Amino acid sequence: FDHLMRLRPPEKKDNRILVVTVTEEDFQLPEQQQRKGSLSDLALGRLLEKLESYKPRAIGLDIYRDFPVDAKYAELATYLQQSDHFFAICEASEANQKSGIAPPKEIPKERQGFSDYIVDPGRILRRHLIAIQPSSTSPCTTPYALSARLAFHYLQSLGISVKYTQQGLQLGNVVFGQLRSHMGAYQKIDDAGYQILLNYRSSPSPKEVAEQVSLKDVLTGKVNPDAVKNRIILIGVTADSAGDSFFTPYGNEMPGVIFHAQMVSQILSAVLDGRPLLWVVPFWSEVFWVWSWAIIGGTIAWRFRSTRLALLSGVALLSLYGACYYLLIQGCWILVVPSAFALIVTGVSVVVLRPHPNDSSVSYFNHD
Repeated sequence: FDHLMRLRPPEKKDNRILVVTVTEEDFQLPEQQQRKGSLSDLALGRLLEKLESYKPRAIGLDIYRDFPVDAKYAELATYLQQSDHFFAICEASEANQKSGIAPPKEIPKERQGFSDYIVDPGRILRRHLIAIQPSSTSPCTTPYALSARLAFHYLQSLGISVKYTQQGLQLGNVVFGQLRSHMGAYQKIDDAGYQILLNYRSSPSPKEVAEQVSLKDVLTGKVNPDAVKNRIILIGVTADSAGDSFFTPYGNEMPGVIFHAQMVSQILSAVLDGRPLLWVVPFWSEVFWVWSWAIIGGTIAWRFRSTRLALLSGVALLSLYGACYYLLIQGCWILVVPSAFALIVTGVSVVVLRPHPNDSSVSYFNHD
């Protein structure tokens, strides 16, 4: 899966999203001298003042703030309380024996989004957690991810609202099929919450999903207002010291804020651009698929010998590889390795077990 993902053609950046990064250099800014965590009240206030003057569609803060705004920044506290398009994160996860992290005190529940990810072995992120059933004991009780909150808000401004149907979560005409255990290669997973596969936008690297500017760039007025207007703004830390990074199927590490941008882009692109979501075929279809390639391998081995056998077997494997690659581009993840294994093993078995033309028993029966 990871190998085929890396081979897909590059895509353009998503121009509906802008990422404001907080780098190591940004920690040294004068506005950051009295910071708590990664962003001081002063820096956040000035950043939001700048961004709001450019009229963004929504702003998402991917930085924990489980403390109230300092009393001397009353305007910032009022903005956080009253803005209808500012969203912030909290952490709900208790699966890793964590107590969770509370949202900012000033942000109401409907503008909170959880930051939790589902990480595969090797710290690789292949799944997108959209919604959960929050625990009543968690300090973070919002049912939706930050990425979902931002995407829903953007789409709602276009008259598209989220609803649940018998097929699953639906936005416009697009249904986001839920990933469950025993689907595709995910045979033994914790499928709690509403999960889908994450179809990375690689342009040409998944890190470049959207345009990025630094905190310093915004505060010093180096950002083009058109880069902010009507966009979703994601604010997050990309400094290595933050330790907020995971691996992608592309083999590289990415900061959490870029993962959020990927997830927002996935939802918007599926609904507004018709970009395919990743899905897997039912189990019976997988059985039929693998069995078909086993029959192809056995038929080639039975009908042909020597050089033609090797040549046609190679063509069959390349055809399988090409078919799986094409289907993945269209959004369908179907089994590659089990199918290739079935083709090869069946072919080898037929070659080993079939009678040789010079076998005397074969000659006897043919003569008879």
